[in-house]
Amino acid sequence: MKRRILAAGALLALAAWPQLAGASGDFGCYPSWRLGLSDYECAGSAIIGPRNDTRINLAWLLRERAGLSAPGKLSYPTDDWASRGFGHVFMSWDTMQSTFWPRPETQDEASSDETYSGSRCQTLGSGDAAFRTALAAGKGLKSGEREALSDARDLVKAACDGDRNAAEWPAQVTSRTGLAFLAYLQGARAFYAEDFATAGDRFAALAKAKDPWLAETARYMTARTELAAAQAGAFDKWGFYDNKMADKAAAQRGQTALADYLSAYPQGRYAASAQGLKRRAAWLMGEALPLTQAYSGLLARQPQLDAATPGLMEEVDNKLFFGAGLAENADAPLLLATWDLLRMRQGDPELAEYRPKPLTTEELAAQAPVFAKDPGLYTFLQASHAFYAAKDYRRVLTLIPDDARRTSYTSLAFSRQMLRGLALEALGDRNAAGFWRELSGGAHDLYQHPAVELALAMNRERHGELAEVFAAGSPVTDPDIRTRLLEQVAGPDLLRQQVRGGASALEREAALFMLLYKELSRGRYQAFGKDMALVPANARTDGWIAGWNDDVDHNVPLALFTKGRWQAGYPCQALAHTAATLAARPADVKARLCLAEFYRLNGFDDYLADSGKPAADQLGGTPDLFPGKPVNRADLYSGVLAAPGASAEDTAYALYRAVMCYAPSGVNSCSREDVPLSQRKAWYQRLKRDYPKSPWAVTLKYYW
Repeated sequence: MKRRILAAGALLALAAWPQLAGASGDFGCYPSWRLGLSDYECAGSAIIGPRNDTRINLAWLLRERAGLSAPGKLSYPTDDWASRGFGHVFMSWDTMQSTFWPRPETQDEASSDETYSGSRCQTLGSGDAAFRTALAAGKGLKSGEREALSDARDLVKAACDGDRNAAEWPAQVTSRTGLAFLAYLQGARAFYAEDFATAGDRFAALAKAKDPWLAETARYMTARTELAAAQAGAFDKWGFYDNKMADKAAAQRGQTALADYLSAYPQGRYAASAQGLKRRAAWLMGEALPLTQAYSGLLARQPQLDAATPGLMEEVDNKLFFGAGLAENADAPLLLATWDLLRMRQGDPELAEYRPKPLTTEELAAQAPVFAKDPGLYTFLQASHAFYAAKDYRRVLTLIPDDARRTSYTSLAFSRQMLRGLALEALGDRNAAGFWRELSGGAHDLYQHPAVELALAMNRERHGELAEVFAAGSPVTDPDIRTRLLEQVAGPDLLRQQVRGGASALEREAALFMLLYKELSRGRYQAFGKDMALVPANARTDGWIAGWNDDVDHNVPLALFTKGRWQAGYPCQALAHTAATLAARPADVKARLCLAEFYRLNGFDDYLADSGKPAADQLGGTPDLFPGKPVNRADLYSGVLAAPGASAEDTAYALYRAVMCYAPSGVNSCSREDVPLSQRKAWYQRLKRDYPKSPWAVTLKYYW
């Protein structure tokens, strides 16, 4: 049985506060199936807002500015382990990249050479090629020196592989040019071996070398060395990085060296990299304003569909939003908007020190000049602050007029209307459902329509109109939304209706599974016996119980009812026979124990314990419309133990199983309710005292 597990980002080390505050959450997660959250979650949506990963918000805003819309041009990515349970309502940052920047099918990320990815050694390969090209063109080398220096280049790689011992450099290199190339190799090895003092000395000495490649590369590497040295002391013994501990003096020297390089080589072979390193220098020095200005300019020039765009957004997220922090006086509307939404998060007060300070109404008002050319974005920010921070829902309606009858929506226009609809819901407006229906007519871009569907489905669920979701012509077509409602809320009539006329095979199978499960667990054994005939002969037993939405293959294990396991030590007949017996004699002891065996052997415990029921404010969180209360294994065992006519064998087995419900953790796996340890002890003692020769008494060694 699949357990519902929430993302554990908040359990990471507190030093890694970007995860706590809500940058990325791509650890695999289970999202809250509701809209309008005021705090970060691992899965975002098409609604620009505090819930989203900051990179997702920035991506939507950049697509808005570029005028990008892709209805019918792109498709949702294939579900994988990390995104199961997202449906098409939610997405992680990884999912969004797969959607809008899909890699060619032939490109296998895992097959690329990423041995040194993320470290300074990631430039080892390109540096090796450049060195060999320069060496081949070098003038003034003596016979044999070129070969010796080429072989010596491998000593640089050894440093990246962990060799910190003194290198044996070729003694036969004696020419002036050869010694210069050798000095470069010594500096490069020292650089990769984190001996930055030696590296700096070697590169500084080569800045005026006669070989043009050596002279230019030495100036560039001087800057890289200083910046690497600036970061070296900021890692603690666990590998966590704290930019506050960076060597600001070394970063300043690196910044100066970059300016020196770009002045000498404005169109040099490393000019683009040097411009990027200027951002690193500003980050190391904590200079928010130049960093904000640099990123704002880069994002304005970066083609949105370029494959490098997600990487740039990740750099902005890491170095600016969760690094230096945004310079709020910078003229950078999109960055400021993303920053503002981050500051609107209303999370756990105990984590407040790991978040940027909350945005105030006065601060937002003072930002008006920055958004003078984008009033739509500014009013959206004002409305977002009113909704998430001030809870002033009527102000949201004042700031965002009704525009729910468009034929299409950009990212921002869609988010504005969704925010208005959520404000209507918060106010209990009776016209909210009509608003969602109108909005669904123009919500065509990826992730838009499913978000509207979720809003409408939750509205209908909470107004007792669940049947409307499944009516002919309903705009709610997303299979994840529909099957979740069938699983959690639908009554017998609706389930039986969808068994016959569900929109898909998945829906029909899900409806039948829930019909059979609820009939069986609520004592409607006669109806269960009849409906078992609806299980197809080719039904499968694999898949999670009521977890098909989170299963990449969407397998509904319908065949558990017809081909599942019935016994393992305690003698039982097939489930159909057990159900028929209970239909005739509901208190039959052996049949009750066999029903418990079916639940135990086929993984129904968690679901019977109601551990998968969503919170009241989520999709499927309203009371189940199926009559009756589910009877779990703990209930079945207690009933047997209280039955006056139970045989010694049956009583002994019920005692054994009642104790084993708590093995080995002491937590009840048969019910949500624990019994006191004293009761478990009493069961154990009764089994040992009254039925000492029972195989269950012999087998049971402990109680928990």
